[in-house]
Amino acid sequence: MTASLSVSKVRLAFECPRLLYLGHHSGGMTMFLPTEGALGIGSAFHQLSDQFVQELRSNPDFIGLFEGESGQLDAGAIAQTLQQTLYKTHFFPFLQAAITKDPSKAAALHQLWQGLIGLIQRWATLLVSNRRFCPAQAVLQKTFLAQELSVEHDFLLPDGTHQLVRGRFDSLVYDFEHHRLCVVEYKTYQSPEPSAQLAQVALYSYMLKEKVGVPIDSAVYSVLPDWQEQVYPWAQLEDTVHRLIPPKLQQIRDWLAWRHGQGDPPPKTVRLDLCEMCPQRKKCQTYFEAMPNSGFLAQNSTLPQGSGDRENSARLVGDDLPVALDDLPRSNPQPPAPTEDNNSARVNDHSPRPEDDIAQHLVRTLESFGVGVDLQGVALAPAFLRVKLKPQLGVKVSSILRLTDDLRVQLGLTAPPMIAPQAGYVSVDLPRPDRQSAVFDQYIMAQALPATAPVRIAIGVNLEGNLVEADLSDPNTCHFLVGGTTGSGKSEFLRSLLLSLLTRHSPDQLKIALVDPKRVTFPEFETIPWLLEPIVKDSEGAIALMKALMAEMDRRYKRFEQSRCSDLTRYNQQAPTPMARIVCIFDEYADFMVEKETRDSLELSIKRLGAMARAAGIHLIIATQRPEAKVVTPLIRSNLPGRVALRTASDADSAIILGGKQGDAVNLLGKGDLLYLEGAQLLRLQSLYAQDVAIALPARG
Repeated sequence: MTASLSVSKVRLAFECPRLLYLGHHSGGMTMFLPTEGALGIGSAFHQLSDQFVQELRSNPDFIGLFEGESGQLDAGAIAQTLQQTLYKTHFFPFLQAAITKDPSKAAALHQLWQGLIGLIQRWATLLVSNRRFCPAQAVLQKTFLAQELSVEHDFLLPDGTHQLVRGRFDSLVYDFEHHRLCVVEYKTYQSPEPSAQLAQVALYSYMLKEKVGVPIDSAVYSVLPDWQEQVYPWAQLEDTVHRLIPPKLQQIRDWLAWRHGQGDPPPKTVRLDLCEMCPQRKKCQTYFEAMPNSGFLAQNSTLPQGSGDRENSARLVGDDLPVALDDLPRSNPQPPAPTEDNNSARVNDHSPRPEDDIAQHLVRTLESFGVGVDLQGVALAPAFLRVKLKPQLGVKVSSILRLTDDLRVQLGLTAPPMIAPQAGYVSVDLPRPDRQSAVFDQYIMAQALPATAPVRIAIGVNLEGNLVEADLSDPNTCHFLVGGTTGSGKSEFLRSLLLSLLTRHSPDQLKIALVDPKRVTFPEFETIPWLLEPIVKDSEGAIALMKALMAEMDRRYKRFEQSRCSDLTRYNQQAPTPMARIVCIFDEYADFMVEKETRDSLELSIKRLGAMARAAGIHLIIATQRPEAKVVTPLIRSNLPGRVALRTASDADSAIILGGKQGDAVNLLGKGDLLYLEGAQLLRLQSLYAQDVAIALPARG
């Protein structure tokens, strides 16, 4: 096992592998801070917040704030009292000493206090809520469980080696109303990269869960410039760790071991805007771009590693929790990061890039039609690039929308550009000249999830390089309608969707029913142990399968009634032998619509299963090349809430799949370029591509 890595370095790897490399080998600042933020207050904020919590836990005078009827407590008044007391006892002495030493820090110290006020107000709200569940004498002790707690875990990597990760998070609190332990991270700025922030708190929660044995949520309190709270449920954190962390740790080791002349250097960040905030921008350009055969790092590679990491330098307040977790109530609480092949926005390194030229050409073309716009940026998806345009004052969005055909001609596009108003800009999607694939293995790794874990299916990769998945237990995504013409990538989408299930759930937890009338979509899956029955290839078999699923649904509901459970999830949480979820995938539904008797039988089955099967853990995924009105009838559409549209033959087919007047699927680029209706939001994604289908049983945990 190699030297340990800090959680801070793992977070940095999701932000920029090159800054990770520079910080590891030569030290220096490695935090992306917005230019308008106040610098130098992060350490003071953590120090003072620690002192505040210790004061709250140790001073008996604060207990009186929470006496009386819990329903009559005023969180605002309590927050005001806490602010006044803590300002007098801790912040004012700190303020005097700091200003005496350096009067120029007055503005930053004012911001520091504003951030602490937001934190105190959040504490007051949580304490008043918790007071309803425990007495005043105990509420402070049982809310603030630990400060600056150290955690570590030895991760097994895909290559069979191990990597130790260590970290120290800010606070551990208990929320009685939601019955959850919660790791809390304080930040004095808004995180510029959500996937990195998620990876950081997911590691903290996962490592602590391995230590204490109970699920733990996470929250990030960003106190400046405006208070923001981001809460992550345990299911999301656990999934993030299992899916992303082991392969990322292996990448980190490879990146940190790189030297000039030994292959490709660590990749650039995939975020276009991070370079503007990079604390080592010039050093990065000099080392990785301008000096290919020499550099300052080669002479300084023995400098201490991990400088600047709070995990390696901050004091330890407690290695063990100060309260017994058994005293607390129990319940079951509920990108990958951007890939390193530049599938998302790339770094602004001042060198000409094809996407910049395309964006500037688009701006000039619009100006030639009298439409003035300002370029806001370019983001790269695997199949297309998204140009973000801000209409100048007096320019209507409709004037851009109506130029679709003109832009297609002037830009030489094989399909019309997809133009849509967004929050603060207009997006124009254009084909990417160097189209990439979203390779399955880079986003999903084999793992053994518990029987009670959510069953998610892979939909595709978004503009940020993150994998978007759908939870089959969600009423909005329990059954799916998938449509796409020849060459759209529909079969590959179904195969990657199926693989995303098989690589994470054992045959005891999941059963698959496949209907393949064309006999070419699922040949590799003929003998897998997950199959409920042999692959169905004709109409008689399809009708029999649907009847069998309805009978199984009825049988399960009888079991639920006897066990006083409302759905499969609750049944499996208490049953000695859990029941498996069943996912039924039709590849070409239209082939069964020729004969009226078959059509009527299947429609009635889909109606009944679509309306009732979700709670029983039975899910339908119906796909067709011909999403025509006579094939995908209103009866079918109304019972399949999840919608995925790959490229369609007409805008009418697109509207049938996506609903309303959503005709954009006709302009998709094929080969896995798709539109996914997530609630009311239409997302453009790239489906995963599984080059080699290697199916193995997930290793048991």
